[in-house]
Amino acid sequence: MWSTVRQSARFAVRMKWRLLTLKYRLIALGIALLLLLLIILVAGILDTLTGIENEQATQTPIAYSDASLQVSDDVLQYREAIARELKKEQLEGQTNVVLALMMQESGGHGNDPMQASESKCGRIGCITSPDESIRYGVKHFASVFRQANEDVKLTLQSYNFGGGFIDYVQENGGRYTKQLAISFSQMMYQRVKKSGIYQCHRPSAIEHQACYGDIEYVDAVLRYLTPTVLAEGKTGPIKVKLHAPLDIPLQMTSGFGSRIVFGKTDVHTGIDFSCHDTDTVHAVRSGTVTYSGLRGPYGQLIQIKQGDWITAYAHLSARQVKTGQKIEAGQAIGMCGSTGRSTGNHLHIEFKTSDWSGHIDPAPLFSL
Repeated sequence: MWSTVRQSARFAVRMKWRLLTLKYRLIALGIALLLLLLIILVAGILDTLTGIENEQATQTPIAYSDASLQVSDDVLQYREAIARELKKEQLEGQTNVVLALMMQESGGHGNDPMQASESKCGRIGCITSPDESIRYGVKHFASVFRQANEDVKLTLQSYNFGGGFIDYVQENGGRYTKQLAISFSQMMYQRVKKSGIYQCHRPSAIEHQACYGDIEYVDAVLRYLTPTVLAEGKTGPIKVKLHAPLDIPLQMTSGFGSRIVFGKTDVHTGIDFSCHDTDTVHAVRSGTVTYSGLRGPYGQLIQIKQGDWITAYAHLSARQVKTGQKIEAGQAIGMCGSTGRSTGNHLHIEFKTSDWSGHIDPAPLFSL
């Protein structure tokens, strides 16, 4: 009898131990699964953020010196004088940029069309002739251009803000961004606003309380430089010029081919250009609209057939053409947007041989 009781007791102890062991094993397994899920989640978030960062920050700008210039005759009269001064600085390739800068500064009017008095003598009004203005203005531009490591955007904003902006940018990543221009203006405005000299004029400056200089200066200058590019086909150049799809210098933010989107590998069938929802999208070639409507991840999509090729414009915020409509090169067809599968405003553009296949990399067509 006692032997049976002892056996039963030992059996009960063993069962209890096994249940306790099983409990701890299940807890340990649950913790391991939670850790695994957490690692997967974090990896996905990091991949997504990296993809978005690459799309927004990795930019391959066009050569602004090759862009099509859109300035007044009052500015163009100074082309030779500007080119001559730039040649002294071995920067002849920046002639169009300086002409666009002059257009923003003065429209080519007055005795100081480059507004270079402050760079010469620290005050407004000490320059009394256009030749003197160009001489000192180009010299100042060249100095800033070199300090900015030939970053055109940083050069332009520093021409407006002053050289201190270059130091600020170099301490915060080394490349111009609009956000750095805003933060620098905010910082400087807090230091000088009691003087009453600086006033907020642009709505964006008022919004950010960034009233030192002009935070929109880079965009304001570059709007006078609209690129026109020559397309290259598989068997050589297509014997037409492509009109720029945007009125602003083209900045590619995502290339053709494999990439990471929302944590997953994705095949990008076109390229993306940076733009704002206020930017108009233009047809790059004349043709006929074969599709204008909503299309899944493309969002608002327009497709135009030109001979053997179809050009697609995706993620638009608005469409201004209809299927079957004849389109001329350069005609406005819609507005930049972020519809469909998109992480922010941009223009997705494709070149292909049929509606949904036959994609080629558009980047070489835009000299990128």
